[in-house]
Amino acid sequence: MEETTQTQKPEGKGMAVAGFVISLVGLVFYFIIAGIVAVSALAGGGYGLGIFWLILCLAGTGLSVMGMMKLGKTGGKKGLAVAGMIIGIIAVIMTAMLVMGIGKMQTAGGALGDELKKGIENLDTAKLRQEMEAVMQNVTDSLEVH
Repeated sequence: MEETTQTQKPEGKGMAVAGFVISLVGLVFYFIIAGIVAVSALAGGGYGLGIFWLILCLAGTGLSVMGMMKLGKTGGKKGLAVAGMIIGIIAVIMTAMLVMGIGKMQTAGGALGDELKKGIENLDTAKLRQEMEAVMQNVTDSLEVH
């Protein structure tokens, strides 16, 4: 009588790879996204891109953890899943700090805008016109001499 032994094929490798790739993308492009979010927040923009990036990083971390758990149960190698989890956690922490700082950036942008508005309101156009005419006169005088 012959017994057939079924070896269980490791499952979860696809999830581990997907989690690693998404986490890596989240970390590598974080600095570009942070710059865009900062400029947007200084201009009075919202939280949209920052929250989207946080969700992306959380998804990469979650997929890595799920892949690691499945690979652990079925006896597969978990190296890529562990790397994806670590990279994902770093990306999540950095992006969470970015999202928490958006409100402060919006406040700073508003204060800068108020200062600019006051400067424009206090601008003496008559004096500016006189200075511009003086500069133009100096330029024309220097051209006539040569």
